Amino acid sequence: MARDKTVREDDKADPTVDRRSFLGAAGAGIAAAVGAGALAGASDAADAAEYKTVTVSAGETRTFSVGSGETFENVLIDMTAEGASAKIYANGDGWTIRNVAFKGNHPGGHYLFTPAVSEGGTATVENLYMGDGQTPRSGKGGIWVNGSDHYGTLNFRNVHIAHFIDNGLYGTDPGYSYHGRHGGVVNVYDSFFDSNNISNIRVGSIDGRTCHVENCVVRTGTTRPCGVGCSSPGAKNSRGVWAWWGPVEVKDSDIQGSRVVADSRAGDPSISSTNTRWGSDANADRVPSGVPMTAEEAASGTSSGGSGGGSTTSETSDSDQSNTSGTVLELVAGQNTSNVTYEFTVEGSVTKRTSASNGVESEGNDSVTDNGDGTVTASGVSGNGYGDSYLVDGDIVSMNLDESKWTLRYGGEEVGVADLSLPNKLVIDGSDAPRRASTYTFEVSGAARKSAALGSINDRDTVKDGQISGRVIGGKDGYRFSGEITAFRLDGPATVEVHDGS
Repeated sequence: MARDKTVREDDKADPTVDRRSFLGAAGAGIAAAVGAGALAGASDAADAAEYKTVTVSAGETRTFSVGSGETFENVLIDMTAEGASAKIYANGDGWTIRNVAFKGNHPGGHYLFTPAVSEGGTATVENLYMGDGQTPRSGKGGIWVNGSDHYGTLNFRNVHIAHFIDNGLYGTDPGYSYHGRHGGVVNVYDSFFDSNNISNIRVGSIDGRTCHVENCVVRTGTTRPCGVGCSSPGAKNSRGVWAWWGPVEVKDSDIQGSRVVADSRAGDPSISSTNTRWGSDANADRVPSGVPMTAEEAASGTSSGGSGGGSTTSETSDSDQSNTSGTVLELVAGQNTSNVTYEFTVEGSVTKRTSASNGVESEGNDSVTDNGDGTVTASGVSGNGYGDSYLVDGDIVSMNLDESKWTLRYGGEEVGVADLSLPNKLVIDGSDAPRRASTYTFEVSGAARKSAALGSINDRDTVKDGQISGRVIGGKDGYRFSGEITAFRLDGPATVEVHDGS
């Protein structure tokens, strides 16, 4: 069984260590946490702060506590050992978490960071790295704002939160009525979120004060499934910004995930948007300036973030494909063809794949064009058994080529145009009934495929031979299909939207 050791149990601090680099006005709780043999120096960069490394043993959970007026800074928490993890609790007024990193995959079972701010108070979290994610089979996730204690204002800046399976930043609990409806504000500035399941940014105060999300980027596409402890194990739904209880203002941001407003029974939630790109319009390749991209950058107060990122015309090779989301689409021309052309359009993004082990790769005469409406079009020419390949992140809505002259492979499987080009949409939306299940079945005369861009992906939903079935509880399921709907049945309160894109 893993041992949960609180910092106040470990009083063997090394008196030779200079704590000024990571403790401001910190009390004995934090000081005791970094015990003998656990501290190590770090970056040699001229502009990098010295930091300390706290190494968590296999099977251990290390706990840190931060109180009013205390500063916890320049610390790298190394939890790369099997089953190692950590917790930070922060409460009171005027506390600061700065230049702190969790390095290693979180095994789950608790949130890594639980903050709260006392009434009338303000606290700050900046340069926080939680980018290594969480084990898919585990429950709970990144940050949970403690609703029973959060009355004040909590500001996050330059945080990096990625691949948690049970919320990245869960900041809505202060609004629940059983906490006395006292609210508490959570603001997020200049931060980067990548494929956190259930939600990336989830905020909203019950007392009418506005929560702000400014210059933030939410990227989706590599979401890990929810595991044990989740209400729907296996589900994947990486919502971008989820407003609960009160107004949320989103400004100067790129949010690839969905924009969701909670049920009206959850107070009076709303989302206002200024100079913000949503869904497939978002430039999710950019990283706000100052965001740490590694644990070492965060702990030392440095950042390689701030890039404008790529665009829909970016390129990738096999060597860096693991950092780019999407499914490989290969188009190979027949042996006896010459200068045959193709064109396809995707609702989402397309990246040219310029180096592949099998030689099927895009070249300079192939192009990807942003249409300005959330779609991109790729086109090219080939022949004599050669071909091109792309990474497709989204839904293929049209394809124009002579199928007799091409072999198509999508995700490693040979397919036809009818299997790829699915112009129609069907969305089953249970968002207005978060606690009630809706089941459905439908059939189409053509092909059908589940769409991660339109809804969640989980094992309860099946697509086989034009027959589709599934269930939603408080979320959405979305499908792309061709042909016509020939049979449909829905049991439950969900609503249905059908869009004919042909």
